[in-house]
Amino acid sequence: MKKDPIDVIAYEPRWVEEGLSHAEAVAAALGPLALRVDHVGSTAVPGLAAKDVIDIQALVMRLEDEGIIAAMIGAGYRFRDSNTYDPPHPESPPALGEDDWRKLYFREAKGARRVHIHIRRNGAAAARNALLLRDFLRDDVPSRRDYGEFKMALAVKTRKDRDAYQAIKRPFISIALRSAESWAELTRWVPGAPDAYWRSAE
Repeated sequence: MKKDPIDVIAYEPRWVEEGLSHAEAVAAALGPLALRVDHVGSTAVPGLAAKDVIDIQALVMRLEDEGIIAAMIGAGYRFRDSNTYDPPHPESPPALGEDDWRKLYFREAKGARRVHIHIRRNGAAAARNALLLRDFLRDDVPSRRDYGEFKMALAVKTRKDRDAYQAIKRPFISIALRSAESWAELTRWVPGAPDAYWRSAE
């Protein structure tokens, strides 16, 4: 399968509403299976350059719950069973062992706007990292600027090599996470209210 070229663009204000809309859609699809659903990744950080891809994270109690995959497929999302782990970050505080990095991964319905949906176990290190890094970059202007400039320059150099882009970006993410952990300690950070959650019709 041909991979799309790496294309990092300047921040688009439309990403805010798109992220919230897709978070709501995933929350509706999962219903009470999801504890919280959030817009994460670079498009969730106002002012940050990013690929034009919306990343959504949903947290669940158990990844083994068969209802998760059925609910997502029933809502039109495409399950990608080859993408089951996030690369571990050794600097991240361990919490759940193997489940710190396991996930279920889905893509948008065929022909729809590009969306990556990461379903992770509640309390997992990868889940915490996604929220922590998002909130840190929202708050820290110099780090946000440096990360955006780095990604744009890297995308130019690795436009047709997605593996190289990810491999070179990874050490930068590790540095950013260390800074984010220090920021979290100083600010006593805890994740805020979710972007979306299940609400009954009653």
